[in-house]
Amino acid sequence: MVLDSWPPVGPGAHGGDIPQKHVLLSYKTMDDFGRRLVAAYPSRFRWFETKWGKFADSGMDHIVVGGFSPKNEIRHKHVLFLADFNSNDAILSQLHALIMLCESFIASLTIFLPYLPTATMERITVEGEVATANTVSRMLSGLPVPGGPCRVMFYDLHTLQNRFYLHTGAIATLHTTVPLLTSRLATLEPKIDAIAFPDEGAQKRFGSLFPGYDLITCGKKRVGDERTVVIQDGDPTGKHVLIVDDMVKSGGTLVECAHTLKEHGVISVSAFCAHAAFPAGKEERFCKGGDYNVFDNFLVSNSHPTVVERINALPKETTVFEVLDILHLLAEDL
Repeated sequence: MVLDSWPPVGPGAHGGDIPQKHVLLSYKTMDDFGRRLVAAYPSRFRWFETKWGKFADSGMDHIVVGGFSPKNEIRHKHVLFLADFNSNDAILSQLHALIMLCESFIASLTIFLPYLPTATMERITVEGEVATANTVSRMLSGLPVPGGPCRVMFYDLHTLQNRFYLHTGAIATLHTTVPLLTSRLATLEPKIDAIAFPDEGAQKRFGSLFPGYDLITCGKKRVGDERTVVIQDGDPTGKHVLIVDDMVKSGGTLVECAHTLKEHGVISVSAFCAHAAFPAGKEERFCKGGDYNVFDNFLVSNSHPTVVERINALPKETTVFEVLDILHLLAEDL
């Protein structure tokens, strides 16, 4: 399948530069995103469907990348690949395709990988433990060089030093979903007047991106035999507060932070996390009636499509989630 509506190349409407055209390929969980990107920007992208199959007798990958037949539409083109590293199997399947693309005489390769699940495993605490943030980065760095390093687009990478794990065959560019949030805050109800961070690291990373808001920093402090969340800086009393962090998995720390803020007199608490990485079913705990139902609104981006699919399936009458679409941000950042 191909989505194709490219016009001839010509000057921009106001004499400006026309954005670079890209052949668009995607992992199967990103196909819908690819179709929507072409629909929104038909002059910039041409999408070819890739078949991600398995051989019945062995279970090994049988991948047929789109754009090569009946005519090679890939050679000498700039390629944008929409990736989703949601499992070990998915990572290996996509690496097969990426290596093949790099060896197909393309002009350049950009890998859109907004969420890197292994980014939290960037260090080890015992000898023999594997830092998978490093090993996955090495796999990407080992891609054949199609005329220049592949560009890997990360959004709100969990630890910023992860970018330096990439080298030689792949170089990272770092981006943020915060513009999606700040745009939404203009109309969100209740109106947010303070931004809180669950720890000092999040405050240092995101604090400068919220001018005009009161900032509150939380953190964990040992009290007796327990570590509890306390407010380290700022006064939340009488405010509508939004907690901001890069990702959420179990959400326990966010909930503790919300309880602490409520104990200090906030009017309401909402949350934003760039990446929703809930284990299956955990998102339901935040909905009305759930044991984690402490947020008026819980905003996330659609950087993790398999989790967002579950979030979108939650009952409308109980959900507190809102998904912010990263699609136009990609088009701008590209």
